[in-house]
Amino acid sequence: MSNEMTVGGEANGVFENGGQQAAGATMETEDGEGMIVDLGGVNENAGYEPAPRGVYDCIVENLEYGKSQRSGNKMWSWTLAVESGEFAGKKKFFYHTTFNEGGMPRVKKTLARIKTEDGYEKQLLAGPFNPKTVADEGRLLGARCKVRVDIRVYEGQKRNDVKDILPPGVGGAVGGGAAAAGFAGV
Repeated sequence: MSNEMTVGGEANGVFENGGQQAAGATMETEDGEGMIVDLGGVNENAGYEPAPRGVYDCIVENLEYGKSQRSGNKMWSWTLAVESGEFAGKKKFFYHTTFNEGGMPRVKKTLARIKTEDGYEKQLLAGPFNPKTVADEGRLLGARCKVRVDIRVYEGQKRNDVKDILPPGVGGAVGGGAAAAGFAGV
C-alpha cells in the first residue's frame, strides 16, 4: 500500500528521487524511504488560515470514539469536511460530543441533524447503542450536514470554532455571509 502526499510550492522543502525538489507534485512512496525533507525554506511561523465565519455544507469524514484529555469523559471526535464552495476539499472542522449527563443533549441534537443515505442516525435516536461500536463501524461516515462556524483565538492563533450542526437542507449562505449564517446581532 502506498502513502500519497501532495506537495505545493517551492519553499515547502520536500525532495525525493535523488534530491530533485517535487514542488507542486503528488508523490507516492511505498514506505517513506528515499524521501528527503529540507526544512530550511519552511516558515515555522506560517499559520493556519481559518475559513471565514459562516455556514458550510459538510460531510462526516471521520468519527472516532475516545476520551477527553481534559476531563476523561468518553466522547466522539468528529471530522467534518467541507464538500462544496470555495473551501471544498480544503477545510475540515473538528467537533466533539461527550457521553456524560451534560453532553448527551448535544449528542442527540447532532444525530438528529446529520443525514445518512440509509437513515442510520434515526435508528440511533430510537434506541440504545454502543458509541464505540458506532464509531468503529463507520456507518455515519459520509453523512451530510451544514456546519456553522465562527473564529476564535486559541493559543494565540485564529482557529475555526464549530458553533452548531444544522440539517443539510437548511438555507443560508454557504461559505460566508455572517448575517445569513446566523451571526446577525452577535
